[in-house]
Order: sequence, then structure tokens, then C-alpha cells
Amino acid sequence: MKSSLVIAGLAGVMVFAATADAQHRGQGRHGPERAMMMLRAADANGDNNITLSEVQALQADMFEWMDRNGDGVLSRADRSPVHQRLAAIREAEGASESRRERRRARRGQQRDTNGDGQISREEFLGGENRIFERLDANNDSVITPDELDAAVENARERRESRRFWWRE
Repeated sequence: MKSSLVIAGLAGVMVFAATADAQHRGQGRHGPERAMMMLRAADANGDNNITLSEVQALQADMFEWMDRNGDGVLSRADRSPVHQRLAAIREAEGASESRRERRRARRGQQRDTNGDGQISREEFLGGENRIFERLDANNDSVITPDELDAAVENARERRESRRFWWRE
């Protein structure tokens, strides 16, 4: 009995450690891997060069998908049915918004340039493409495989220098 509890405890610790390591390495839902997958999705013609127009086309498709009611703006009405029901329950119970919703609202406020509580198509598409701009080293509106390789190598070097700071 005791040995099975010890084994179960060790298994739990190993799962926790593996999850923490994956998140630390950016292998969670966010991080470098997600950014690379989004860039790969933007490469509509599959030539391994990502143009600014390809990114903007993907963003336009994303807006259309997010605008569930087709009114040309993103608002609370465009939330998924699950999110709408959970918000109604929280509101009825007087509970505050979740951390995820507060984070989503802050991101939305960044895009909501006129402060009307809605994000128009123009506001959504007019936002900065900071990741694209950072990766496009020569500012020619095309991210090439060489630029991606350089960005990945630079990130690896930064990660290694943070990881072994005591060896410097």
C-alpha cells in the first residue's frame, strides 16, 4: 500500500515537473512555437517566405471568423456561447471576471483605439505586427527562412545566457 502511494506521488511530481519544463521552454499554448505556427499558417503559397500581405490576409480571415454575428465589429456579442453563459453566471453571482478575461480585455483595449468598447475591422487590422517587424530584419516586408533561422538562434543564445548566468 505504501509503495503504491509513493509511486503515485512520484508520478505526480514527474508530471508536474514535465509540465513546468514545457512551459519554461515555451512549449505551452503561448511562446515561440505558437508564433512560428501562426507564421507557418500565414504562408499561404507555401514558399517558406512570409510576406506582410500574407499575414494581413490571415488577420482579415481571423477577424471574419471572430465576428460571429457579422456586424463588422468585435464585441461581447461575438463571444462564444460558453463564454457568454459563464459571464452571465459570474455577473448574476456578483463574481469578478477571470484573469483570462481581464487579459483578453486589456488586449482588446489596445486595439480599441476610439474607446467605444468594440473593435472594428479597421482597428483590428490596423494594429501593430510587432512580431513580423522584429523578424523582418531587413524591413523588406518579407520574412525569409534565413531571417527565421537568425531569430531562432538569437532566442536560443538569449535563453542559454539566462540559463547559465552564473558561468559568466
